[in-house]
Amino acid sequence: MTIEKAIQLSNQAVSFLESKSFEEAILSSCAAMEIFQQSRHMAEQVLSRQGNDFIDQCILNHDKTSSSDQTIMDDDFIYEHGIVLPMNTFDATVITPVLIFNCALSYQLAARHCDDGTHQAFLDKAASLYQIAYKDQDQDLNTIFKFAILNNIGVIHKMLDRSEAAKACFDYLVSMMMIYVATDNCKYLRLVQGFWNNVLGDGRETAPAA
Repeated sequence: MTIEKAIQLSNQAVSFLESKSFEEAILSSCAAMEIFQQSRHMAEQVLSRQGNDFIDQCILNHDKTSSSDQTIMDDDFIYEHGIVLPMNTFDATVITPVLIFNCALSYQLAARHCDDGTHQAFLDKAASLYQIAYKDQDQDLNTIFKFAILNNIGVIHKMLDRSEAAKACFDYLVSMMMIYVATDNCKYLRLVQGFWNNVLGDGRETAPAA
């Protein structure tokens, strides 16, 4: 079992998500995490890093070759695109959060098609995984990635009637967006601009022009 196999399975999960084969996406992304955990020490021994904002660059690269349409269900915007990693990725600080994100997204999107009991369990699982993927991110790097995670966590809280937790996520995203708009540094955030649907649907102010 190798790091390359884990990346291959994670990328395969992204393909399953794009074809709306959510059960297969869960199985593939979970297998990717399990295999990577077994070989994680190999990636952690690598001294060099992939570079700043590498996860965001992977998101942007994949966006060029895939549909940029986003999903809005009941006025809720979900960032629904998995992240494809190059097969030669070797940095554990990149591989780990991406594999976790793809697995979280698989559970979140699969939850739409589940009964009530499994629906909540899948959403809780997705939220927990998103939080793990987010917690070690540098404050100033991979902005799109962090934005997507917080937005999707906010949607989960909203779907589970955790209104205060959802509001906290969306309020924080509004603050982030305002900062990037003020510094003319938000051009790449177009991929997650749909989050304004969540903000407006929650009864707050109108979105500024990006």
